[in-house]
Amino acid sequence: MVGKQVLVILLLSFVLGTATNLLSPNSIPFIGQYRELSSGDGPIVPPTASEGDPPFIAIDVAEMEFSLKSAVFIDARDSEEFICGTIPGSINIPFDYLPEENTQQYVDSMLQSISKDAHIIVFCSGEECDLSLHMARNLQDFGYTNLSILFGGAREWVNFELELERGEGCEE
Repeated sequence: MVGKQVLVILLLSFVLGTATNLLSPNSIPFIGQYRELSSGDGPIVPPTASEGDPPFIAIDVAEMEFSLKSAVFIDARDSEEFICGTIPGSINIPFDYLPEENTQQYVDSMLQSISKDAHIIVFCSGEECDLSLHMARNLQDFGYTNLSILFGGAREWVNFELELERGEGCEE
């Protein structure tokens, strides 16, 4: 009897939720509309990019910079995502957890051995993540001059079957 009531409540909730979503001017699509990840032919540029932002780079350029060890990679995702899969050698500076006060001092301390004119590539999860864009803008404001953004991020890195560094206890 209780199971039947639960089933009826769930069904009613589903129908009401679906109807509300369909009638809402701000409805959520049932199937995500994500564009294809880069083919390596050019960079992915988000719609929120503005003039004056650091340049966006393609996966093949990021891979070349990684192979030549000519850039420092900064992962702007939270620590858990970083530990469970990042570009090897990346520095984790979780954008969402930057202190509100003395942000520049904090960032500079995280990058203390990195010159402000060193090539820095900032990335996060993928196209749905704009932490890399915001982090790069902050770094630019703090005087870092040679920045690039890999907007396809860790997802594009994995899509191209490039090496990931994973901490213990993380699933592949």
